[in-house]
Amino acid sequence: MTASPYSPDSGKPERAFLDANVIRGQQTTDVLLSLADHDVFEPRWTQQVIDEMRRNRPPGVSEKSIDRRIARMNGAFEKAMRSAPPQELQDQMRADPKDKHVLAGAVHSQSQVLVTDNLKDFNPPTTGSNAMRVESLNQFLIRKLDEEPQRVQEGLRDMLDRNRREPKTMSALIDVMAEGQELRGFAQKLNTVVPAEQRGTSPVLVATQRGSAQYAAFEGVAEPGTPAAPAAAPEARKSGGSKGAEKAKDTEQDK
Repeated sequence: MTASPYSPDSGKPERAFLDANVIRGQQTTDVLLSLADHDVFEPRWTQQVIDEMRRNRPPGVSEKSIDRRIARMNGAFEKAMRSAPPQELQDQMRADPKDKHVLAGAVHSQSQVLVTDNLKDFNPPTTGSNAMRVESLNQFLIRKLDEEPQRVQEGLRDMLDRNRREPKTMSALIDVMAEGQELRGFAQKLNTVVPAEQRGTSPVLVATQRGSAQYAAFEGVAEPGTPAAPAAAPEARKSGGSKGAEKAKDTEQDK
């Protein structure tokens, strides 16, 4: 059964299937799950994705630390873990052979978007039972910021309040994200949304046309049909708390 397309004014968070490459690192995981904790979206994954994330953890992260993080992720988001897609469905997927399980997991879990930084490995149909929107991490976060700017900023502020290490302010967070690779496009866009006193000062934030947040938001997006223009942030959902993300907080900080 194909999931119905997501609408920002539906009053329900979008179901997003997270590939291993967007939850392997501390910063990307913390940003994503902090937003999920504020009902910006509902995360989905499978055990195979989690196993891949564990195998490809960043250098210096111990097995004990990554296992503790995984346990907290699953504990904080009890509906995120989904059953493995049947092999028959995996065989139907238009994706690189090693990534068929990822696209099948998104379809099988009735997710409305697959978030991955391996866009080139996925070519889902735009219609039919196996249709799936596919976005990079930056594309997804930028779209969520456009759709729900207040909720996204609230989630990030709660994350910063929990941090025991830098960054502890919005401006510092924007600079850190901009100077890295994984969240640079999101940082550029966020820097145009937050109040002036919270903006970052990194030279990287002076974007070229190709590196701009607007370009990053739409480059290479594969999705079924034509997306509707972002609507105002829906107010029907209650504001999320910080308990889930706090439980799932990457425990590399505990070392």
